[in-house]
Amino acid sequence: MTTAAPLPPAPEPLAPVASTPAPVAVPVPGDWNLAQRIVFRFAFAYLFLYSLPSPVDNIPGLDFLNEGFNAVWHTVVPWVGKHVLGLAEDITVFTNGSGDTTYNYVHLPVLVAISALVATIWSVVDRRRTQYTKAHDVLRVFLRYVLSMSMLGYGMAKVFKSQFPFPSPDRLVEPLGEFSPMGLLWTFMGYSKGYNIFTGGAEMLGGLLLLFRRTTTLGALVVIAVMVNVVALNFFYDVPVKIYSSHLVLMAVVLALPDVQRLLGVLLLNRATHPRKLEMPYQLSRREARGFLAVKVLFLATIGWSMYEARSGYLERFSDSAPRHPLYGLYEAESFTRDGQVLPPLLGDAQRWRYFTVGRFNRTTVRTMDGGVQRFSLEHDPVKKTVTLTENSGEAKKETVLTYSQPDAEHLVLQGTFKDAPIEVRLKKVDESTYLLVNRGFNWIQEAPFNR
Repeated sequence: MTTAAPLPPAPEPLAPVASTPAPVAVPVPGDWNLAQRIVFRFAFAYLFLYSLPSPVDNIPGLDFLNEGFNAVWHTVVPWVGKHVLGLAEDITVFTNGSGDTTYNYVHLPVLVAISALVATIWSVVDRRRTQYTKAHDVLRVFLRYVLSMSMLGYGMAKVFKSQFPFPSPDRLVEPLGEFSPMGLLWTFMGYSKGYNIFTGGAEMLGGLLLLFRRTTTLGALVVIAVMVNVVALNFFYDVPVKIYSSHLVLMAVVLALPDVQRLLGVLLLNRATHPRKLEMPYQLSRREARGFLAVKVLFLATIGWSMYEARSGYLERFSDSAPRHPLYGLYEAESFTRDGQVLPPLLGDAQRWRYFTVGRFNRTTVRTMDGGVQRFSLEHDPVKKTVTLTENSGEAKKETVLTYSQPDAEHLVLQGTFKDAPIEVRLKKVDESTYLLVNRGFNWIQEAPFNR
């Protein structure tokens, strides 16, 4: 009977060998081709010319820089419009509440022409240079702060809700068909404080991320996501900030460009990527580096304080909680007497008032029974008990002075000559909370859509 040979002893397990990851090589910037150098020279000149004197003009006491730049452009641009472009009318309206004036559109080709000239001269004088690593870093730092200041400013205006006010009394009785596209957008945005905080917070997040080299690309991507939507709103709701908002997107794209290949490799092509050097392309001593940091901290602190003070003053005037006019509100005409005759509330009557509103910034409207609307600015004299309505339509301003009385907290009586006839109007204040837009609010549970 044979016996099986004993099995050999199991080998000792091998000790794990520590594996050292292969170092990732950081590519050294090489020479730029001719097209890259020319495009960079043009972009450098254009973006600086478009943005200056920002962000320096945000520092208190340097407002004169903005005035100086505007004085130059206000001379050059109208001249180009008249003598080069041959515009039929002289440019007399400059950037105001609208950033899409004729002046702004003529300003663009002037910037393009000057930038092209600068790029041409630069290309001839500096034709032997093969790359612009340091100049590119200067441009990136400049754009980071210009874009950051804009995003923080716009973001704060929404977070503290002073850009889009809650719908005013005259909006509550204005037919939807009379809204301008921009007015519809402003009313939509002004209704919701939460949505203002959400969108403004996203803008501020992008602005804050741009302040640091390590988070610049992330900040640029956040700004692109936010501002592309803003640009779409400006174009499709006819908001006259199309040029400026488009340039903010352009700046964010320029800041994100150096990392486009890395982002595509990770997000789309499933390829390994490499780190990018974040240090300044300058040899700085420790003392110089600390000096740069101190200047940055001082600059940001100064800008932050300036923006805080400006926003505080802005909130006092434009926020929903800002002080309101003593006569603020929506009033409905209970009785209306014109030229000694009592006019009944008949639809289609172009003389009888239906609503009288006193809104923000002393804006007043009179809405008649036929749906007509007349808009005025209002001056209030509580001592003489008078209100002065100034009609701003047309070249000549027409003023109407009416006396008023308040028999009780709910009523307002106006007397005087209006539209060449003596009137007496008894008005009752309307509780705005009775309107569905005001009282509907937020609801977690809806058994059916409430869409009216």
